[in-house]
Amino acid sequence: MAVARSSSPTQTTNAFGILSGNEDKAPVAAPRPPRLIVAGALLGAALAFAVASLAAAQARPRSAASAPALPPVSQTCPMHPDIVEAKPGTCPLCKMNLVPVRLDVSWMCPVHAVVTEQQPGACRLCGRSLVPVVVSLTWTCRGEVNAEFLEPGVCRDGSPRIGRRTLRPHGNHNPQHGGQFFMAPDTWHHLEGTLPRPQLFRLHLYDDYARPLPPDALAAMRGRVVTRERFDPATRIVTEQAAFPLRPSKDGKSLEAAIDRAALPASMSVKVRLKPDAPEYRFDFTFAALTTEPAAPPAPVVAAARPSDRPAPPASSSEPASVAAPESAAPAYIVPTAPLPGTMAELLADLRRRREEVQGLIQKGNFGAIWVPAFQAKDVAVALEPHVDHLPPQSRAHAEPALGDVVRTAWQLDAVGDTGNAQEVAKAFTAFTQAVSRLLAAFSATP
Repeated sequence: MAVARSSSPTQTTNAFGILSGNEDKAPVAAPRPPRLIVAGALLGAALAFAVASLAAAQARPRSAASAPALPPVSQTCPMHPDIVEAKPGTCPLCKMNLVPVRLDVSWMCPVHAVVTEQQPGACRLCGRSLVPVVVSLTWTCRGEVNAEFLEPGVCRDGSPRIGRRTLRPHGNHNPQHGGQFFMAPDTWHHLEGTLPRPQLFRLHLYDDYARPLPPDALAAMRGRVVTRERFDPATRIVTEQAAFPLRPSKDGKSLEAAIDRAALPASMSVKVRLKPDAPEYRFDFTFAALTTEPAAPPAPVVAAARPSDRPAPPASSSEPASVAAPESAAPAYIVPTAPLPGTMAELLADLRRRREEVQGLIQKGNFGAIWVPAFQAKDVAVALEPHVDHLPPQSRAHAEPALGDVVRTAWQLDAVGDTGNAQEVAKAFTAFTQAVSRLLAAFSATP
């Protein structure tokens, strides 16, 4: 999903990296200049904070008369929704002018997308737990087809504007089958890998709204699961030693591969061509344990009716859920934040720590979470920027480009982490750690 990750010194992000007032969807957020480009998209690590964020927001006292806070207005590309900035500008990908958008988090049924609520809970149709998703918040007027506003207010006929919540592309990166969720480099396809049994790998495919692809689309794909391969550093050639073809499942809802028995923790790669004319993409999965399907709540037990009993009236749960927001603004769910270290020495120590955290996540194969310490390292680098002016001229000449490289490579880590390609992640981490080392060296030369 791609979650937008952008902020300004006076803003924070909510549980999905949506701007709401200071920054980042990480547990520890920090400011960054709004000029930095937002790239990438992933909700994975943010999901752990969503419930805690809601509890924190609800715990804050407020008067009954106070209006709920509106999420701030951000800027996004109409063609590339992953691009989100804090200020107007142009898209770095297509150069189109950014347009305003108000982003927020809602809670959606993983099975029935029509059920969208403002708070966590259970799906009214199937009882499953709702999952957090990114939505755009707008207001409209009855009878005015093209009327769309970013603010609540009054329509021309005097009636209040009607709030609407619309799921964003890449707004839902929640695994639906207990597996690992990645976004393809084409930024449209999404896929989830599962290991339900030691000798079975299953691949679920989705569109940019996390809707399952139809069986005919899956049947046109060609791919394989590689469980063993050898890399020759001299020739830089990868030789596959054990590969198993992906084939449509019997029900047509996924692709499956009968693999050799996986010893846990198990690492494997999927190489798949999502369309006949598309390039082959690689996705690297690491399973610490076998995956399990989320269990649906048990159906209520209904006693059999005697012939003399009158039938009970039908349940009203089939009533479609409204996705309209209240006419007042929906509350913004804020991730609790902590300030950055105050001294230069503390900032440098924190930068080292974030680099180690990124490395640890990569070693575990948890690519979907590396954006968290990477973005924290980026924010530390930005916080060091004012200190550059106090360095000796020679150190300043090294620090300035190194600082920019830390920020740039942090975005690269975010982007490649979303796609789940271990080789690309390794390349991005090498560039990131080199940039961090150069920045640390420049400041260590300070008298």
